Amino acid sequence: MKIAIIGAGAMGSLFAGRLAEKDYSVSLIEVSGRMIDAIGAKGLRMMGLFGEKAYSLPVGPADRYINPFDLLIVFTKGMHTSSAMEAAKHVIGNDTWALTVQNGIGNVEAIESFIARDRIVMGMTNWPSTLIEPGLVNVPGEGEIKVWAASGQASEKLEAIASALDGAGLNCKLDPHVEVAIWEKLAFNSALNSLAAITGLTVGEMGDRQESRNIVFTILDEVIAVAKARGLAVDADHIRESVEHAFANHRQHKPSMLQDRLAGRRMEIGTITGAVSKTGETLGIATPVTTTFASLLTLVDGADLRV
Repeated sequence: MKIAIIGAGAMGSLFAGRLAEKDYSVSLIEVSGRMIDAIGAKGLRMMGLFGEKAYSLPVGPADRYINPFDLLIVFTKGMHTSSAMEAAKHVIGNDTWALTVQNGIGNVEAIESFIARDRIVMGMTNWPSTLIEPGLVNVPGEGEIKVWAASGQASEKLEAIASALDGAGLNCKLDPHVEVAIWEKLAFNSALNSLAAITGLTVGEMGDRQESRNIVFTILDEVIAVAKARGLAVDADHIRESVEHAFANHRQHKPSMLQDRLAGRRMEIGTITGAVSKTGETLGIATPVTTTFASLLTLVDGADLRV
């Protein structure tokens, strides 16, 4: 299987390294010059759970590649999905599949403009991976992946993709109800990312104060209500337990939106907090706190002022 990873950040590098470890043909599609130079000079380097390893992989912008890939694994932030697929459309053949385990919702629809839904695999992952510097990631512990066909139909190709990821040590399971897992993670991210990005609090600091806890759990309740209105059997207790676990065990962690804000990067609002707000409005479900945070994040991000 000839695979291209779109986005060589923390998660893209983890997947690329593990698949390369199992001798899959893996190429990296990346736009950052610093990342391209670092991986080109030293290889893709990993440390942590799987030991210290380096992989010499092709890396460059999409126009470096000519022939179609069998599988594109998309790891850009949600607001970049469409532009990344547009750049890579020349390497999409009639038999090319795509996999997204990106945060948030709406990524399948963005990919569907370029690849038919019956060749898209969607899912979620909770693998931890941190970008230490361009070309170097740390994998501090284990995680899992849950995937299913965006079309809802099982197939040999779906099973082959899941088998490849599982064989690479990424604990991948087929789950026909993966949309439930996606929304449970969306609730978690909407609450912790939104509050952290506005306040600058770490996960542990949010858990220490009653005011911040109240906001977190109110957003959770709103996202859960929207998910249930969509007919999804999300487990509210499981989501709350995940948040409490994060409060206790990931105290120093800065959620990704806060990391992006501190680094001066665009925040992933439209596919997370903003997506919940819009879906709630469509379904007639009130999400006043989530919607307020989506508006605040947009003001802070300046997304309405950027090209």
